[in-house]
Amino acid sequence: MGSICRDFMNVGCNRTNCRFVHDATVCKHYWQSGNCKFGDACKFKHIANKRRTSSLPKNTETFEPLTKPVDMRIVVDASYVGLSTPLTTRDVLVVPNMFNDYEPGELYTLLLQELEHSKIPHDRLLKLWHGDTHLIADDKTNWKEDAPIFNMVIERVREFFNMDIQATRFNWYKDTSQWKPFHHDAAAIKEKQAATQNFTVGVSFGATRDAAFECVKTKSVISFPQPDGCIYAFSKDTNILWKHGILQEKQKRDLGRISVICWGWVDGMETLV
Repeated sequence: MGSICRDFMNVGCNRTNCRFVHDATVCKHYWQSGNCKFGDACKFKHIANKRRTSSLPKNTETFEPLTKPVDMRIVVDASYVGLSTPLTTRDVLVVPNMFNDYEPGELYTLLLQELEHSKIPHDRLLKLWHGDTHLIADDKTNWKEDAPIFNMVIERVREFFNMDIQATRFNWYKDTSQWKPFHHDAAAIKEKQAATQNFTVGVSFGATRDAAFECVKTKSVISFPQPDGCIYAFSKDTNILWKHGILQEKQKRDLGRISVICWGWVDGMETLV
């Protein structure tokens, strides 16, 4: 078949002895857009518009609705008294207002003071995570027994999410050169933790740093800033489909960040299948 007449396929051709093909058996919808709602059942011929396909990329690949679950659902919950958003197993949740009754940087300072005044010597209390990257408070020292500010943060998280908290951690990034590599939380790979932990909460205090997620399959990365007092949390399947971490900044700033992590269980989470 020769070249199809564009005028004929769009608005009609009035030329006498037009040198292009006029074929009423060709599906106009498919020729114009590359798609036809009738698919293979269409009674007209599906012939592509060679000019369109060769010069212009498609801005729509399919007109079929998405039926599989999304890889990640991002939710912002602006409440400060309790979770107001139904959760699903593929959520990343941002909660910016839980600690807005404190001044900027106030809780960062109070938490550092709590460490400094701890009865546990610093060389025993603070350890490097996996021997590098950033510092964590060693739970084996039982330092949390005399840490009212830290425990206040944990209690707020517990009440807000109605969360059965199974484990917690204190992370300290002394400056922006300290970071955390991409990793799964234990519940993604260990049956024991998976039985009691379907939700992770991270509370940031101090310098704004980017939390990031790396897709396990594609290695694509998304990130979003975590300012002082902000929370990011994620559900069970998110922890399996994505790894997470804190990005290192290219230019070092002498600004510290503390993150308080809670792992535990939240009931009533919808499974996306």
